[in-house]
Amino acid sequence: MTIVQEKPSEEIFKEPQYPWKKANPSTSLTNSIIVVLPISVFALSFFLTDFPGALLFIVVFLPVQILVAIFATLWGISKKRVGDAVLSVLSLVAFSLVIAMMGSVLFSVFSRGLPAISLSFITQNNTYISPTTELDFGGVGHALLGTLMVVAIGMIISVPLGIASAIYITDMKGRLAGFVRFMVQAMSGVPSIVAGLFILAAFILTDVSGFSALTGGLAYSILMLPTVARTAEEVLKLVPKDLRDAAIALGSSRARVIMKIVLPTARTGILTAVILGVARVIGETAPLLLTTSNTNGTNLNPFVDAVSTIPVYIFQFLGSGYPTAINRSWGAAFVLLTTVAILFAIARIVERTTKKG
Repeated sequence: MTIVQEKPSEEIFKEPQYPWKKANPSTSLTNSIIVVLPISVFALSFFLTDFPGALLFIVVFLPVQILVAIFATLWGISKKRVGDAVLSVLSLVAFSLVIAMMGSVLFSVFSRGLPAISLSFITQNNTYISPTTELDFGGVGHALLGTLMVVAIGMIISVPLGIASAIYITDMKGRLAGFVRFMVQAMSGVPSIVAGLFILAAFILTDVSGFSALTGGLAYSILMLPTVARTAEEVLKLVPKDLRDAAIALGSSRARVIMKIVLPTARTGILTAVILGVARVIGETAPLLLTTSNTNGTNLNPFVDAVSTIPVYIFQFLGSGYPTAINRSWGAAFVLLTTVAILFAIARIVERTTKKG
């Protein structure tokens, strides 16, 4: 009797596995047809006709891609996979469109805004600058400082209130939890200009305060609050209930459980909520037109006098119509985009640091 000696399980797992190398030749041919045929039909239609590429993409490429995917699925796999094939094609097309639109925006901002960037443009203000002044003089430095002040004030107000609202809804579950959730959801649909009008009517027209970074931060906080609160609420719901119950069973108070267990566990998600809140407001122009006004000089006092911000700066020079002023607007848009990228990068670094800690 012959005894077959099997390989130890450890040796089996140590052997590298390459399942993608075992693909059926017919499957490889099918995948090639799915990729090449729609692109070929689209390319022929584009070069042989005068129709715009966007129209051909919708009328020619997308239907041909779906039909090819359906026939390839019926021929190579099974009828049950037809729906999966169609959904996969539509998902990839939607993803490609989003990437194309984002790439178009980024390319436009970088290609048109980069020529205006210089050290003087980033550091100088617009005192004695007109819309026709050359780019060698004046800049966006005062607007950059004003934007950072307004966003910081909005964060100082909205982040604690948003996190407190989320804690009240998820952990405290008081009598007004439903009302608080309803108000947060209602505030999320408030147009940005309405927030600016509210601050204008409540603070500026009543002479409580004038145009300043403070009033702009108040308007921004109204827009940031629902985003921070709703995102933080969803994050806090992900904290396992067993952690809360175990801490309470050991004799901890509810407040101590929230401060020592819940918030540290959800700190990464809460940081994401803050990032989303900043992303919601940092490019808003309408509320700032009504609350911060505009100035050509640098104002570092957030409580007194008007302050310039990058969105208002872009609005001001873009509306003048002069080529130099439009170039300034593109340069300001480049600075704003770069500032947002730097802030998000810092937030991600802090997030990774907190994870390791």
